[in-house]
Amino acid sequence: MGSVRLYGATSGYLELQAPDVSPDAALVLPSTGFGKVLQVVRATDGTNRTTSSSTSVDVTGMSVTITPQKSTSTLIIMAFGSAYCTSASTNNLAANFRITDSSNNPISGCEANDFGVQNLTRSGTGYVYQHVTCVAYATPATTSAVTYKLQFKVYSTSATISIQNGSNTGQMYAIEVAA
Repeated sequence: MGSVRLYGATSGYLELQAPDVSPDAALVLPSTGFGKVLQVVRATDGTNRTTSSSTSVDVTGMSVTITPQKSTSTLIIMAFGSAYCTSASTNNLAANFRITDSSNNPISGCEANDFGVQNLTRSGTGYVYQHVTCVAYATPATTSAVTYKLQFKVYSTSATISIQNGSNTGQMYAIEVAA
């Protein structure tokens, strides 16, 4: 049985050992960086953004444009922030965040990230504050620039949702990973 050692740039090594097989077998390694992070694009926003819309609207300042280096790459898109929802009726303290492409198509993994609570039995003014994390996965199959954006909406027009980027900087990332 033979073995191959791959030495690290500064220290250590990885040893590959082939099992005894008949007939001969081959181990084929990719010639390019499979699973390698090719680039990271980041956008930040430091302004509070608010809506009372029951239809998804863009969170201004929370978008990222990336030009993939390879058409076979995978993109991981992430958005982070803190949100505050208030309502004159506490049974409607619910909102939704999602990541979309520039045509408003929801992206896999963050098609509908619900926020807050609804259908409470109490009445009167109320609020809920929590951190928002959205993670999506895309395979755009292009080397042209693509834009992803964070959107939000409320479930009842008596509510208002605000992403609090003024006190906790909102961040959005697009990470390209070689396939």
